Amino acid sequence: MAEPAITRHFATITGGRWGARQVHYRRAGRGPVVLCLHQSPLSSLDMLATMTRWRPHLTCIAPDTPGFGLSDPLGVPHAEMDDFADAVVEFMDALGVARTAVYGFHTGAMIALALAARHPQRISCAVANGVVLLTDAERDDFVQHYLPPLRPSWDGAHLAWLWARLREQKIFFPWYRASAAARLPVDMASPAALQDALLDFMRSGDHYRVGYRAAFTLRSADTLRHAATPLLATAAATDVLSQQLPRIRDASPQVTVQPGGTPDETLDLGRRFIKRQARERIGAPVAAAALRGVMRQDFITVPGGQLRLRRNDDAEGLPVLLLHDAYGSVDTLRATAGGFIGRRPVLALDLPGHGESDAAPLRGRPSIAAHARTVRAALDALGLAHCELVGIGSGATVALALALQAPARVGRLTLIGLPMPDAAARRSAVRHGLPDIRPEWHGGHLLHGWHMLRDRRFYRPWFDRSRAGVLRATPRVDADDIQTELLDLLRSRGMWRRTALAALTHPVAPQLKRLLKLRVPTRFAAAPADPYGPDTLRAARAFPSLPFIALPDDPAEWAMTLSPPETLA
Repeated sequence: MAEPAITRHFATITGGRWGARQVHYRRAGRGPVVLCLHQSPLSSLDMLATMTRWRPHLTCIAPDTPGFGLSDPLGVPHAEMDDFADAVVEFMDALGVARTAVYGFHTGAMIALALAARHPQRISCAVANGVVLLTDAERDDFVQHYLPPLRPSWDGAHLAWLWARLREQKIFFPWYRASAAARLPVDMASPAALQDALLDFMRSGDHYRVGYRAAFTLRSADTLRHAATPLLATAAATDVLSQQLPRIRDASPQVTVQPGGTPDETLDLGRRFIKRQARERIGAPVAAAALRGVMRQDFITVPGGQLRLRRNDDAEGLPVLLLHDAYGSVDTLRATAGGFIGRRPVLALDLPGHGESDAAPLRGRPSIAAHARTVRAALDALGLAHCELVGIGSGATVALALALQAPARVGRLTLIGLPMPDAAARRSAVRHGLPDIRPEWHGGHLLHGWHMLRDRRFYRPWFDRSRAGVLRATPRVDADDIQTELLDLLRSRGMWRRTALAALTHPVAPQLKRLLKLRVPTRFAAAPADPYGPDTLRAARAFPSLPFIALPDDPAEWAMTLSPPETLA
């Protein structure tokens, strides 16, 4: 029998201690259920190796802890580890899990300790892989130096610090103490591995300090003394925290302290401990419940993989489906999508290979037609027979292709910033506008991406930095917005280039001619700073029977322009 795939889901918590929030989690395996809790500042992605090794024996549920990965933060500047333990119990309640085994690594190990001591009736057993036991002086030092703020800087300087911080963690522990005593005898991580860690750091942003601080401030020795459920404290021999195990003294009789060997041997040790005591099972995953007033997240399954979406169903009427540009994801559509809340049902979908969606559904070389077929499969999975398509940039070409593939499903087509360059502009964009921004050992690729995205706000096209290329529109240069776009650029692992190239070379004009014959209601739109604004105006002039709408600068106001109140009756 094939091993169950690792799938991704969201759970919605309503009426909890911290209000309504969502938890993203990964799931795999069969057998008794175990919660797998990751280290800071990473996400459940850090649990893939554990889940892969354990899934023949256990049903692994790996949530992103609050404020990490794709899970909502608790919304507080400081939290204790007991708070994180309570948050895990709320997550269990949302899944309908009355009792479970729990495994945690580093910060996750500290949550496991807190769960075992605070909620013994909910925990059958716990494995804490990498426990931290600090003296008061060490604790004060860590809290003071380990957790500097992480806030995007207009010039991208925070990226140089972040990359250096991740490299330093492979050289010294703690990372901020460059001394012989702190030197680590380990290999430097590859640029790709550093980038994976960087992406999770960017996902959590400044929230990373909340989880880390809670781990450092937990009085581990006291917690171990009060553990009321079977608990294994361990660490691999290569783990710097293995040096902490001898500090465990006067622990509860429920606590077993046993050093591991290699990382895999340590995982096997933990699995055997869990298998001896865990019996609880879990039902099938369920869709994330709705949240009023916000765009909730969820995953849908299509042939070949999963796609992430955000949606809100507070209003009635024809649903609006937003498709993002090659440079973005549903996260860059938050302001645009938010404008439709309470006016129309609204959905935003990560295109394959973008944001948090799998690339596999494309099944081969990316093309606009392949993207459109995958979006069509998503509509089938969602049970949406009819919707308004709003495509932005490269997403506009996908929307156009989808309207041709399934015209009866499109109540209206809105093409915002439609790429339709002339031959010379196309050649120039293909040659200069799509740099291959791969991870480099020194991190210089991060500034490459940062300044490319920033220059898109100043020049049109962004690589023409001459007087002729000056974009004379109100610049939107918020560093947080650029950070969101950079995260999208990096986590697409080059898919943004392939999608943008496919959009630039897509036969837009012939497809618009075909669309006219199908009588799908269609309109063009562009904002003043749109990189493809001139292309959209060119398309509007070439097809004068299709209306053109001038959008305001602020994407949050686009919904009012595209769906004014008088059209909602």
